[in-house]
Amino acid sequence: MKKHFLLLVIFITNFCFAQIISGSLISSEDNTPIQFAKIGFENIEKGTFSDEKGDFSIDLTNIDGNSIIKIEIAGFESYKISVANLMKLNSTTIDLNPKVINIQEVEISSKKYVVKNVGYNSKSKKIHLDYLSKNSSIAIKKYTLEELEKPQAEIAVPIQAKTKSKINKININFAKFEVSNPIPARFIIYSELDGKPDKILNSEDIFFSVSSDNIKDNVFTLDVSDKNIWFKDKIFVSFQPLDRNFKGSFWISAGFFGSSYFRNFVEKWRKLPASLVPSINIDVKTEK
Repeated sequence: MKKHFLLLVIFITNFCFAQIISGSLISSEDNTPIQFAKIGFENIEKGTFSDEKGDFSIDLTNIDGNSIIKIEIAGFESYKISVANLMKLNSTTIDLNPKVINIQEVEISSKKYVVKNVGYNSKSKKIHLDYLSKNSSIAIKKYTLEELEKPQAEIAVPIQAKTKSKINKININFAKFEVSNPIPARFIIYSELDGKPDKILNSEDIFFSVSSDNIKDNVFTLDVSDKNIWFKDKIFVSFQPLDRNFKGSFWISAGFFGSSYFRNFVEKWRKLPASLVPSINIDVKTEK
């Protein structure tokens, strides 16, 4: 009898700690689904993304009820809720509020502007940051099963301009790109606080696909001049692939002696090892 009671207690305990919550994200403005939002914890390297329909599932197994879930996506206010309160919701459809952005008018005619390229522009073939498919033999040997289920790392590179500047193009230099199908990815522009990425500056997510067809001389370039992204002083430009089921691998050229950062979801940013700096740079129109 005692043995049966012990088994029952173990079963109940495991059931209580094994909890996967599913839901969906929509805009409070027009009820449209919000895709590829990052959902996670600020102090735990764990989370998920919403899919193309705004749906998501997050594993809350062994997560303390007081832990805070954070949802982050360009163009919307960050959303925070405790695990305990999320479990109490009658519906797991979560409304995100569009972010109100005051766009300053720029008097182009009264100022002189020049075009510059700023950031990191290494073309190195020997120094690089590797991105591997989760199914590659190298990745399987190098990472645990739990690590392989995480999204590819988001990398953020610091870029600085002394005068007010508009981002026209974002560039990535590849040391190698051997992938059969286009890879969906995104750029995010962050402000800087205490030397690390802070708040999202772009008013909408910048989605795109990288393929051999749109890489010229080992450089991928995305025109974002229509996004009206202005900045001064230091910002961070991040890159994150949104699929790791591709066949093949690609390498981003890099250099040393910098302070770039990475993360997978919304946890705290960590510095890339060995002061590695991925080769991400931008073309800007800047005040002369």
